[in-house]
Amino acid sequence: MKKNFLSGLLCLCAFHAFSQQLPNRYLEETTPTVQVTKDVVFSNNIPTVKSTNLFGNKLANEDSYGQVTATLKMDIYRPSNDNLNKRPVIIFAFGGGFVNGSRTEASMVKLCQAFAKRGYVTATIDYRLGMNIGDKELSKRAVYRALQDGRSAVRFFRKNADAYGVDANQIFISGHSAGAFLAYQSVYLDKDSERPASTRNYLGRADLGGIESIGDNKTYTDGSLVSGKANAVMGFAGALGDVNYIEGSSDVAGVYFHSSDDNTVPYNSGEPFSSLSWLPGFNLPTVYGSNQMNTRAGNVGASRTFYPYTNRGHGVHYNGSSLYSDIAPRGSQFFYDNRLKPSNVTISGSSSVCATCPSQVYTATNSAYYYDWQIVGGTFVTRDPLSNSVTVQWTSSATIRKLTVTPYSRQLGRGVAANLDVNVNRLPIAKNNLDAITDFTNIDLNNYFSDPEGQVLSYKITSSSDALAKVNQSNNMLTINRMANTNTDITIEVTDGSNCTLIKTLRLQQNNQPEITANISPNPVIDNATVVLNGNYNGNIILQLYTAEGFLITEKSVSEKESHASIQLPLESKKQGIYYVKIISENGEIVKRIIKN
Repeated sequence: MKKNFLSGLLCLCAFHAFSQQLPNRYLEETTPTVQVTKDVVFSNNIPTVKSTNLFGNKLANEDSYGQVTATLKMDIYRPSNDNLNKRPVIIFAFGGGFVNGSRTEASMVKLCQAFAKRGYVTATIDYRLGMNIGDKELSKRAVYRALQDGRSAVRFFRKNADAYGVDANQIFISGHSAGAFLAYQSVYLDKDSERPASTRNYLGRADLGGIESIGDNKTYTDGSLVSGKANAVMGFAGALGDVNYIEGSSDVAGVYFHSSDDNTVPYNSGEPFSSLSWLPGFNLPTVYGSNQMNTRAGNVGASRTFYPYTNRGHGVHYNGSSLYSDIAPRGSQFFYDNRLKPSNVTISGSSSVCATCPSQVYTATNSAYYYDWQIVGGTFVTRDPLSNSVTVQWTSSATIRKLTVTPYSRQLGRGVAANLDVNVNRLPIAKNNLDAITDFTNIDLNNYFSDPEGQVLSYKITSSSDALAKVNQSNNMLTINRMANTNTDITIEVTDGSNCTLIKTLRLQQNNQPEITANISPNPVIDNATVVLNGNYNGNIILQLYTAEGFLITEKSVSEKESHASIQLPLESKKQGIYYVKIISENGEIVKRIIKN
């Protein structure tokens, strides 16, 4: 089944995937013509009743059930030149009070054509006629037989889905008047316990059997049962025998069309054909119309949509020559919303791209079956309409850059397009010369770097050797402590919000050796150490004591103009370990190591 579907879909992909969107199937007409296959048998030789023909109406003799049989047929409508083989189906049942009518009735043909032009497979079906209109309990047997026939039609499409190019999980049932009774009962009266008592061995009459017991296509080739319950229901001027058949959120979604001036099937509740109830022998049960069904569904949380009217009478869908203009759009919108549309998607991926990395991967979140990807201001590197991921090469010079994806369901119902606007950003720039830095305390890096698009910059600072230079960074503020008088590289990585990264290197040059020397004793030291300076020096000399981690402990100044000086460094309260003394003069620096025992 999947192989057949893909072969049909790939025919569509070859034409559409890289040129334009697929048709807006179900919400708009996709073809002006349909093809019809007539007289397709879906139930052979099933038991029914003998009936008396009274002015063209079949009045049932319920005592005769099973003495005669009927063969049921359907006419199937499909969109012309349509390659998709996972299409939804709508089965339509005609009206006529269960005593007359035909699958070729004009409004049924119009409905089949209208929905087929929107991409559905449609069918108008036979069902067994003949009702006892003089006994309200026996009359329920006619409705029940019609229910069984509706489920038989559903089973036909479910079992023969491949042959007719339909999706076995998207089969809907509909009808007008008695046909709407059939449709509603077939989905809401779905338990044997809900059967009217008269459908069993009622006063010696034959049991009509279970809801799936009549008709063909009961099992698949592996012996498993085929369900005759439709996946959604649509009714025009219909009713239920009991609103309690609607039970809650587990019920299939339903859409009800009904006009409050309907004199045939009650909009609220009452006896059908109420204008004839005065006739002797005329006795039908109370039924519950669309307004009551809508109220019940709302009370129990069943999914439903209700379209009430005030001036369409019993022909709520049809004015005598054509369908009302809102019927196909509203009905199709209902099926699309509840069964056929894909989940909304968003595009996952970077909306702010660095000019040095124009190639990006984007993914559509949530699951769809087909994806229509479109791009402005770039090109596709990889794109597959059956994949939710694409690779894009953005054009830096483009003034507009946008990625769009439109998802489609497995039945190719078009979803809502998702868009992503994309900026291509330049690298951060160095606006001042780092080599001009002489004071390495509290350097504000924002004074040396900027972003062309005004994005906030972040910094990562590393030293080529922590033994030679320690860096202390807090956001954009940097302090460098030199631990030795030698060449040292400080690497500065500058990154903007688009992950554009500029890398600069600050080289700390080795200073000329000063004309002084320094001796430390004792070393190793237990309490205090003495630093003795020798040589020719003028001006201030600074002595700084650091921990091995580069934290300043103390600082002392020597300003005497003399050939040597002795300076005490207190270490008695310090813990054991390595310490460094930095001697800073006008000519450079000396760094000495002290070991504290």
